[in-house]
Amino acid sequence: MSTIQVRPPGRVRLTVEEFARIQDSGLFEGRHVQLLDGELYEVTKNPLHNFAVSALADALRSLLPRDEYAVREEKSIEPWVNWWPEPDIAVARGKQRRYEDRHPGPEDLALLVEVTESSEQDRTKKLVGYAAAGIPIYWILDLALRRLEVYRDPGPSGYSVEEMIPEGGFVELVIDQRSFGWIAVAEILPRAM
Repeated sequence: MSTIQVRPPGRVRLTVEEFARIQDSGLFEGRHVQLLDGELYEVTKNPLHNFAVSALADALRSLLPRDEYAVREEKSIEPWVNWWPEPDIAVARGKQRRYEDRHPGPEDLALLVEVTESSEQDRTKKLVGYAAAGIPIYWILDLALRRLEVYRDPGPSGYSVEEMIPEGGFVELVIDQRSFGWIAVAEILPRAM
């Protein structure tokens, strides 16, 4: 007599291929949905978030040479394993045209940035996932705490260097062991309400 194996109830985890089929079906049309470690998350954007993304992208573009780095706002990056995130800002190596027919993958990415007001997925899931993928620098611009978090030196379990820069501080933009200048954290934060 054979026994039937019953799987206990739990979460349904998706692969990148399954997520791509769902996206292609149009199920999430008009919504920002991303796959993080096999789980789906919807991203909401409000005026404060949009301001911070634009202000930081403008600051990065003003410092980085366009023929060496492409600053991409809210665009897909190449998926890996069970990850298909859409970071708020990605700084990819090479000119913008290099990504005309493909998304930058982890090996192309010099810096990823997420803007958050309270999202634990940016601080937990993405922090570990981006480090495991080898993204060299990850910034979290936290609008609620009014600070910029800088993470460097990725490894399988996370980043080994972290720095918290308050609203009155400055962050040095260092990519590929080169300094490109400084950004005032207050300039990329929306006004305090």
